[in-house]
Amino acid sequence: MLRAFSISTLLVALAVAVGAQQPPTAQRPGQTSGQPARDTSAQPKEAPPPPGGRISGRVLAADNGRPVKRARVFATAAELPGGRGMLTDDSGIFDLTELPAGRYTLTVSKSGFVALSYGQRRPLQAGTPLQLADGQQLKGIQFQLPRGSVISGHVLDEDGDAMPGVTVRVMRYQYLQGERRLTPAGNGQTDDKGQYRVWGLMPGDYYVNAIARGGGQGGQFGGPGGFGGPGGFGGPGGFGGRGGRGGPAGGGAEQEQVNYAPTYYPGVPSVNDAKAISVGLSQEVLDINFGMQLVRVARITGIVSNPDGTPVTSGTINLMPDTGGGGNQIATNFGGRIQWDGSFTIGNVAPGRYILRARGDDSDTPQFAAQPISVAGDDLADVTVVVSAGATISGTLSFLPGGSPAPDYTQFRMTAPSTDQSDFGPQPNARVDKDGRFTLSGISAGAHLIRPSNGSRTWVLKSVTVGDRDVTDVPLQVRSGENLGNVTVVFTDKQSEINGTLTTENGTPVPEFTVLAFPADSSLWRPLSRHIMTARPDQTGSYRIRGLPPGEYYLATVDPSQQGEWFEPAYLDEHRTGAVRVVLSEGDVKTKDFKVSLK
Repeated sequence: MLRAFSISTLLVALAVAVGAQQPPTAQRPGQTSGQPARDTSAQPKEAPPPPGGRISGRVLAADNGRPVKRARVFATAAELPGGRGMLTDDSGIFDLTELPAGRYTLTVSKSGFVALSYGQRRPLQAGTPLQLADGQQLKGIQFQLPRGSVISGHVLDEDGDAMPGVTVRVMRYQYLQGERRLTPAGNGQTDDKGQYRVWGLMPGDYYVNAIARGGGQGGQFGGPGGFGGPGGFGGPGGFGGRGGRGGPAGGGAEQEQVNYAPTYYPGVPSVNDAKAISVGLSQEVLDINFGMQLVRVARITGIVSNPDGTPVTSGTINLMPDTGGGGNQIATNFGGRIQWDGSFTIGNVAPGRYILRARGDDSDTPQFAAQPISVAGDDLADVTVVVSAGATISGTLSFLPGGSPAPDYTQFRMTAPSTDQSDFGPQPNARVDKDGRFTLSGISAGAHLIRPSNGSRTWVLKSVTVGDRDVTDVPLQVRSGENLGNVTVVFTDKQSEINGTLTTENGTPVPEFTVLAFPADSSLWRPLSRHIMTARPDQTGSYRIRGLPPGEYYLATVDPSQQGEWFEPAYLDEHRTGAVRVVLSEGDVKTKDFKVSLK
């Protein structure tokens, strides 16, 4: 029997009753010695029996204990490609069968409720994996789903009147690719009374942002038929049209230059000045009312051209706030397609500092440009943007001799993720050919790492070199048009491993905590570092961390508030005290058990 988890923060009781049964293996009776042997060479081989693993349980509503029918239950494991999912029945019951042995993550979701993973104790935190043996039956798993929280209020104009048709976004901070960023959590639109209601939120701190029609929402820009141009949203007399807000068509330049800037609660232009709204479990936070700022806006027009002066005929243009690379503000992006003659028009741009990015798609490989733009309320005309060719990175893969057969090269893909948020558009991704060669084209200028984009359970990255220079863990500065060859990516099957258990003094498993491994060398404390890894113990308290590069590490038990928090240098520095030091050589397997106090 697995003990029940106490989910104090989310009020989620995941009571688990598990019966481990190993079904007997069916034995085919053999032939007697007096029977002649039959030639079975031409007999078709019988298909192997399906795996016998099973995970079953029930989903209930946390507030009233009633069954939650049609909830989505999904199980994922490395041993089960694509995962396995199903909907609960009218009694809230789910039963996932024919599961192979493996380490499973089990999640439940339904519209209007907070999505949960098994063992999850906080929002944005990982759950507890379920270790399933061959043929094992994990029964009686029970989820209690809390209903989602709500933020509601009114958006008003400068006179305190209702503003209908305003897009309202609710956002929160979370870690993406190791960096703390403001990300969307929900959205809505104001009705005829200016009221909005965003529901289905998990507990946490949120920021509310309002964008009026024509006020510069992502994916929309001025020009013929666009926001802020003839026939734009509202047309004559509409928001952002030639007549400005409510004015007649052609109603004067001054009217045309006024619009509503994207505004954060309680009525400020920047998230840095915004007020966070704390939302509890299944709570409705009402009367989050604020007025939008009416500001003098500008129109930016110009041409995007190739290096030879010819216009770019296909591509995209994007204008986003310049946050100094901090990534702490969701970009209220202005942008869209570059016209056939290279022209672009971006309307209704509020005062501020921006980065103007262009991506030309005239050729097989994209071309890029990025330049700062300052807007003070006056139009910016005849802006010239010259794109330049993206960089190319090419090289070969190799696999060091080991105990595993060399894999098929073509199953690997390579990528070059940006470490300075310089990417614009789809991330280049290259398949490795049968001889182990790859070419990444169309890489934007900036700092990049070279990484496999799909993992292998057997082979791990050992090194990346450019000539004689090791760039495995050092961001590579790439220039526009650069052709970087002679890249060698080496893999090894000699994976290191740290394993062990987390238990109380009396031996009770403690799956609620996380085991964190991070390098003693603080220069490696950065986002996307392959030297920082975590593991959640399974229901038996067992954990395993595989694939750390050789080196000296700190090993600690932590209780992070959310996924990815451990990439913050301050967080790592805080947990150095009391951590255990472990030195790993290539292929080392070390065991470290922890005794954890739950007081």
